[in-house]
Parts: sequence; structure tokens; C-alpha cells
Amino acid sequence: MPKRSLFLTALASSLLALACLPAASASEGSPADQAFLTRAAAAGSAEVALGQLALQKTSSPQTRQLAQHIVSDHTKANEQLVALARQKQITVAPEPDAAAKQKLDKLQKLDGDAFDRTYAQDMVKDHQQAIALFTKASTGATDNDVKQFAAQTLPVLKDHLQMAQQLRKAGRDEMQGPATPRSPMQEMPSSTQPPPSSGPPSNGH
Repeated sequence: MPKRSLFLTALASSLLALACLPAASASEGSPADQAFLTRAAAAGSAEVALGQLALQKTSSPQTRQLAQHIVSDHTKANEQLVALARQKQITVAPEPDAAAKQKLDKLQKLDGDAFDRTYAQDMVKDHQQAIALFTKASTGATDNDVKQFAAQTLPVLKDHLQMAQQLRKAGRDEMQGPATPRSPMQEMPSSTQPPPSSGPPSNGH
């Protein structure tokens, strides 16, 4: 009887431990984590598509440099994201959403400086949104692997944002053009009056 009691106690302990496992693994694939991975996958694939378009259309070395960084870094991040989602048994569709496709269509119709300026503006806005999304996941994700992925990707997104901001500023400076030099007459203070003309000396008559 004592052996049977010990066996039943051990069995109960094992069942209790197994019962706790679903609660621990249920955090993997939580709705919030699924939403993050889904949005991040769509955003990342959109950045790759926009970057590839920029590489095809731009003649600006600065725009080309930004686009190349974005294509390379987001391609790598997308591969990591898809592998992570598969590990967590979360289905993601790494393709641009409807809004990104509209942006692609808009940029496709632009050329030259107009394309470069619009692309830079879009990259600033997109990466500001991505940083907000990844920052929230880096601290609030339920799954530790998802949280770590978000935290590791954040510095790359911040680098892209800084580059995009610099490119946007350069485009604005070019639109404004160089300052027009002022003429010597414009430099003269408005209160300066010309000296009175000196006529011939009076002869007293």
C-alpha cells in the first residue's frame, strides 16, 4: 500500500506538471504576437519592393545607397521573421498590403528629382511607423523570441530612418537652391542718406 500511494503521488505530480505545459506554450502565438508578425511581414516586404523600384529608377547616388541598404537589411529581416513565424506555427503572408501597392503605383509614375523626394518622404514615414511597431513588440510581446527579434531589428530601422531623413533634407535644400547674393546697394542700411551736394561757394552777393 505505501508503494501504491507513492506511485499515485508521483503520477499526480506528473499530471499536474503536464497540465501546466499548455499554459506556458499558449503564450507562443498569442493574438498580439500574431498581429505583430503579420504587420511586420507585410511592411518588410513592402520596403523591399519599394527599394527595388528605387534601384531601377533613381540616378541619385544617395537614393541608391538608401535603397540598397533597405533591400539588403529588410530581406534578411524578412527571412528571420518567416522562420520565426513558422517555428511558432503562425502563418504570415510576406507581401505588400494594399496601401503599399498604391504607394508603388504612385512612385512608378514619377522620375528624377520628383521620384527621389517622394521616395525619401515615404521612407521617413514608413520607418517611423515601423519603429513604433517594433518598439512596442520589443517590450510588450508575450513570446520571448518575438520580443528578441523586435529588439534586434530596431537599430537597423533607426539607421534607415536617419538615412531617409538626411536624404529628405538634401532634397529640400536642392529645391530651395542657393541663396541669392545681395547687391552692395541692398547691403546699405536704409537709414543712410547720401551726403548733401556742395554747390559753388557763395560770393556774398
